[in-house]
Amino acid sequence: MIKKKEINKLFNLSRLFLKKRPNLSNLGNNFLFLQSIHLVHLSKYKFVNSNSPDFLFFFRYILEFSKNLVKLILFFFKIIFTKNHTNISNSKKKIIIVSHLNNIERFKQNIDTQYFGIEKEFGKKKSIFFYLDHLNINMKQKLHFLNFKKNIFINNYCIETSTYIKIIFNLTKELSFIYKCIKKSNNNFEKKFYLECAKYLFSLSTIKNIILYYNLEKLIIKNKITNILITLEGHPYEYLIFLLGKKYKVKIFAYQISYITKGHYSMFLNLGNNLMPSKILANGKIGYDFLKKKFNPSNVILLGSNKYTKKIKIKKNNNFNLLAIPSNFDGEATEFIEFCYRCLKKNKNLKIKVIFRLHPEINKFNFIKKNLSILKNEKRIKISDSSLIDDISFCKFVLYRSSSAVIDSLQQGLIPIFFSEKRINFQTDPLWQLKSKITVKNYYELSKVLDNKKKFNSRKYSEYINFANNYYKPINYSKIRKIF
Repeated sequence: MIKKKEINKLFNLSRLFLKKRPNLSNLGNNFLFLQSIHLVHLSKYKFVNSNSPDFLFFFRYILEFSKNLVKLILFFFKIIFTKNHTNISNSKKKIIIVSHLNNIERFKQNIDTQYFGIEKEFGKKKSIFFYLDHLNINMKQKLHFLNFKKNIFINNYCIETSTYIKIIFNLTKELSFIYKCIKKSNNNFEKKFYLECAKYLFSLSTIKNIILYYNLEKLIIKNKITNILITLEGHPYEYLIFLLGKKYKVKIFAYQISYITKGHYSMFLNLGNNLMPSKILANGKIGYDFLKKKFNPSNVILLGSNKYTKKIKIKKNNNFNLLAIPSNFDGEATEFIEFCYRCLKKNKNLKIKVIFRLHPEINKFNFIKKNLSILKNEKRIKISDSSLIDDISFCKFVLYRSSSAVIDSLQQGLIPIFFSEKRINFQTDPLWQLKSKITVKNYYELSKVLDNKKKFNSRKYSEYINFANNYYKPINYSKIRKIF
């Protein structure tokens, strides 16, 4: 179990190193950005500890470093034969909106998975949509998108070969500096930290972050961009965009799209005035109050979100069905379905259904194939094909860990059940300020909750709904017009 003291030590080492050397190579290095204490984010630090580096450590290290180098060589040949796709028609654009291409169906429906509609308020004639391609869809599909969507740039992480060589040269220079830090350090924890930092420096993720920087830089110069809208989540590329903002006097508006907890780290990195957004846009009252404590309050604006929905009068059947909402990590989704399966297997008389709602970024077909035996053996588990509101209307409870969909569920009157993570002693819980929620650590405890037919009192329901109503606030359109 990783301790909070070690996590704070990792974060402080990263922060001090970035403040000392905030260059492209380091700002693009994913290892130096601890987004949250979710196990997926912590996994890159699993070899950083106080033990003396042994033969096994160095053997694994050399092997992984070599794999990284092979990937970079192969990627060099890839960029020779591929290109970014764009249909930007003129140079009268003033705003770049940085978003993600991670769901084809939603993209076709003109639904942005990051901003949920506020991006449409910035004016299509003035905006360039810069999409980070996470799908690697074929060229034919991309060209099809360009035909019906205007002013978009699909970033396939391609760049001129001369710029790619320049990036590698700068990474090599930074590698030399990091190895000097390793030699100077007498502390095993620090030594391993810098060794892993050097390995991630020569990773594909670092290269892609820096390529994104150069592709955005070209758009800024060519179109004389004055504003950029990005998310605020603590990704390395966000800090590279902050750097672009200061370099070209572009205003950067960072929008808080998800929940915030004490378990989030790199989104609150303070690397000095040159690496801060111009304004931070909060999606609700709870996030707004939290962000004002972390940043200059005068730079934080309560903008609201289109995720805000009023309570809908749903005709609920007298059921005790459970809505399970794992996050976008495959490992968590697998853990959730196994957890639900064990719970139902233990209590065969439990007359409920589990509506299992996958995150849009998880491939539903692959997930069903992987968990086919569970779905065949347990007919009470159903993978959802419906909308979120339909799933909510069919359930009484919602099982969650780090999915923000729990807010919508809470707002419509579902009873939250937090699936606690055994392997770490503190959480990234979206409802961490809500003390009255139910917490379960094993499937025995979940079975007891679902088997309890007692009604929850109205005071608790009101508390849940009031809390959710403060999580997101309606969009303040006058503030958008004032900002831009």
